[in-house]
Amino acid sequence: SSLTCPHCQKQSNTFDPFLCISLPIPLPHTRPLYVTVVYQGKYSHCMRIGVAVPLNSTVYRLRDAVSRETKIPMDQFVLTEMYYDGFHRSFCDDDDDLDIIQESDSIFAFETPETFKLENIRTKRGSLLANLNHNNLKYGTEISRTPSFMQGAMTPLTASPNKNLGPEKIILLVCNRACSGHQGKRFGLPFVLYMERTVTWDALQKEILEKMRHLLRPGVYIQVGPFSLRVVGVVGITYLLPQDERPLCHQTVDRAYKSCGQGGPPHVKIVVEWDKETKEYLFGHTEEEYIPDAESVYLHREQHHQPQACTLAQCFQLYTKEEQLAPDDAWRCPHCKQLQQGRIKLSLWTLPDVLILHLKRFRQEGDRRVKMQNMVKFPLVGMDMAPHVVKRSQSSWSLPSHWSPWRRPYGLGRNPDDYLYDLYAVCNHHGNMHGGHYTAYCKNSIDGQWYCFDDSEVLPVADDDVCQQMAYILFYQRRTAIPSWSANSSLAGSTSSSLCDHWVNRLPGSRPASLASGASSRRTSLASLAESVEFPGERIEDDG
Repeated sequence: SSLTCPHCQKQSNTFDPFLCISLPIPLPHTRPLYVTVVYQGKYSHCMRIGVAVPLNSTVYRLRDAVSRETKIPMDQFVLTEMYYDGFHRSFCDDDDDLDIIQESDSIFAFETPETFKLENIRTKRGSLLANLNHNNLKYGTEISRTPSFMQGAMTPLTASPNKNLGPEKIILLVCNRACSGHQGKRFGLPFVLYMERTVTWDALQKEILEKMRHLLRPGVYIQVGPFSLRVVGVVGITYLLPQDERPLCHQTVDRAYKSCGQGGPPHVKIVVEWDKETKEYLFGHTEEEYIPDAESVYLHREQHHQPQACTLAQCFQLYTKEEQLAPDDAWRCPHCKQLQQGRIKLSLWTLPDVLILHLKRFRQEGDRRVKMQNMVKFPLVGMDMAPHVVKRSQSSWSLPSHWSPWRRPYGLGRNPDDYLYDLYAVCNHHGNMHGGHYTAYCKNSIDGQWYCFDDSEVLPVADDDVCQQMAYILFYQRRTAIPSWSANSSLAGSTSSSLCDHWVNRLPGSRPASLASGASSRRTSLASLAESVEFPGERIEDDG
């Protein structure tokens, strides 16, 4: 364990023995969110998209992902939450933690009209008329020198209506709700209006009805909207009244407008509330319209809901990855004599002949523990541990001579095979935290065949079936430490005499095995060895 001071770059090293190595499984760096995009147009149309957002990010990253997926500029859509009963939360502050939005939340992105940008105003012939960003002195700063058609457009949205600068426009997010008493349910698709603040009640009604004309029952004609307009996002329940000559200039609308954060254009949310009988007469039994899913929904659902596969090498890379201490875990550097957020890194100094690897499949999520079902691909033969072991040439420190138990055996590491390990057993865990079952895959050292041990049942297993999703603990053996009698040994020329070193022949009461020539000793079955063993208990039973 190496701890490096970020100030003086001095390194403190600690040596700890280990029985096994607990390897973390890499977690996905992103999570999916699904957003319903409400596109602007004469009649609204919607599409549900899927995006991937980084873990531990902000609302800004969601806005950026939606913009890249839809090709809508980030400042031309509003993120809000909407369910069957209408509008809920709005996400106007890009600095908010994205953890406030869950995968199951119903998020909508309303495309808004492009707000005024002076550099985008062009003449009918397409030539640039004015560009304050590059030539702000050419036209001066006086309003009297600005063309009349530009004066209204230059009005900032946050300003109050001004007769000299022309009428101000406001963005309205609108949804329809059929009410029966205190209960209500949304119907139809939501839509966006871009209205002047000085619009009259009648003109506002006509704009709303025009957006809903395609929902009217055949033969039904209506000029006056028998509905109420409720402003969302202010304290209490506030309705706009027909008596208001200019309803969008109401102070309630102004408060809701100014409460918008920095994310997306300022806007006001309006709920059009219909009496249930009137709604059914005009629109029939129209409920919330069908919203199709884009291909990205299926793509991200498949990518994120299926456990991601990784390799054993990636688990080692995560295990040895350098990390910085948190401020609460600051460490007092013995050289600087001050608390420092040091960089800590785990490394392997020596390796045993039998290497046991534990995959950390269980982790804490909030107040519960869950099992990670990720597939970890591990090699059956030839796992190279050299990249994960500290090389002496790269080390800035050396061990004292009296630390003999910690020193590597002389010559170990000079042979490349010293870092090669072959798998000989796997412990599998089936199930989850509520219940499970253990099985084991073991390789017979005599015949070289893999077997599955499931309670009292033993069955052969193909090599390709050993690496499974339920692997929990892996058992490796250094290749140079494998006995010559083993079928896994890389030493050629094994004979029956070396096979006699097997532990079966060292059992009490055993007698030397009479085996055939060395040509057949390599594939001798374990049963032939067991025949040479006499168990005392069995002799007594035979004699009796």
